[in-house]
Amino acid sequence: MATEAVRQDMKDKPEYSEDTEMKAQQFKELKKKLGDLTASQLKTLQGEISMTLNKKEKPLLSTEEREMLSKLFV
Repeated sequence: MATEAVRQDMKDKPEYSEDTEMKAQQFKELKKKLGDLTASQLKTLQGEISMTLNKKEKPLLSTEEREMLSKLFV
């Protein structure tokens, strides 16, 4: 039940980027809902959080582009 509520809340709200902050009240409500989750559900959520925090950003330049630029300055 609680998992469905959290999932529904996540679907209803736009994804947050680093530039967007969750309001304090929304964060408190989310924390309260965590208490309703099972250990398995919390571990799944923990994995999702870890993946989000550890996402690698795409490089600005490809390898080819970097090589081309380096040749310009030789």
